[in-house]
Amino acid sequence: MQNRRASGALALAALFALRLHAASIPEPDLFGEGVLSTSDDELGAAFTPDGKTVYFTLRSPTTTTAPLTTICVSHLLDAARGRWSEPEVAPFSGRFNDAGPALSPDGQHLFFASDRPAPGKAPGTPGQPDVDLWVMDRTADGWSAPRNLGAPVNTPAVELGPAVAADGTLYFASSRPGGKGSLDLYRSRLVKGRYTEPEPLAEINSEAYEGQPALSPDGSLLVFAAAGRTDALVGGGFPYQKADLYVSARTATGWSPPRHLPPPINSMASESSPSFSPDGKWLYFTSERSPFTVPMPRALSARQMETQLHGVLSGSGNLYRIDAAVLRTLAAPAKETE
Repeated sequence: MQNRRASGALALAALFALRLHAASIPEPDLFGEGVLSTSDDELGAAFTPDGKTVYFTLRSPTTTTAPLTTICVSHLLDAARGRWSEPEVAPFSGRFNDAGPALSPDGQHLFFASDRPAPGKAPGTPGQPDVDLWVMDRTADGWSAPRNLGAPVNTPAVELGPAVAADGTLYFASSRPGGKGSLDLYRSRLVKGRYTEPEPLAEINSEAYEGQPALSPDGSLLVFAAAGRTDALVGGGFPYQKADLYVSARTATGWSPPRHLPPPINSMASESSPSFSPDGKWLYFTSERSPFTVPMPRALSARQMETQLHGVLSGSGNLYRIDAAVLRTLAAPAKETE
């Protein structure tokens, strides 16, 4: 009983310390307001090593059909003012559902998920999308043609959300048989130019949805999106299952237990699509936060409603960033006591 009380006291102390630290976290910065973050639905940010080109996903509104996801590209025009060029659809995208671009740390390979047909691959389950991971290689004038990564990375199930470590290890999410939830996180090591059989991240996966892994450049932190965990923030309004961000630190044996990132990183809206800047200074992510809440503090007029719906903070996804230094304290495993 005494040990149980001591453990409970330590847990409460850890929770209090975490909340105290969270209170000092600044509000995330809206990134590329009016150009990269607009009233449209933008997801994720993948930068070239020099930080001068960014790839992201643009999603069409959902109506009676599944949305179209397209990869767009923008170039830095003025670093001092943070000015970016008007985004364009990337030359390799725009026809199929393409999403989740990720660059290798050396900038020589660009990975993404797509439902485009793969030559010679057997069809997936009828009525379900067969989303695979694809890769392109850097060439003298851009990128090579996309090629399907094939087995053992890809299966007839869904594979998406690629992230690449400095040693070439590929992290991704998959709904393949044998997982704990609808989507789980896996890693596949690159050995002599070939990917090994993917290993599930046992410390991370649960019966909930885990996806969209992001690895810090030094490999010490893993940030991912999850939906359906009991510690998710839940707000008013339509009770849809939304995602929140979680962080885990590398340990001697794997990964520490994931920690839910506190406000103002996570909000009552959906947070997803994390990624790190090439220098590891910033964590980028997508959030659907907006002034719309249920109930509203006061009734909106028609003019106010229309203005907000067509503004940047429309409730669709926007790109945000925070100083990645705050993640290290939040991810630090609790100290064990005798």
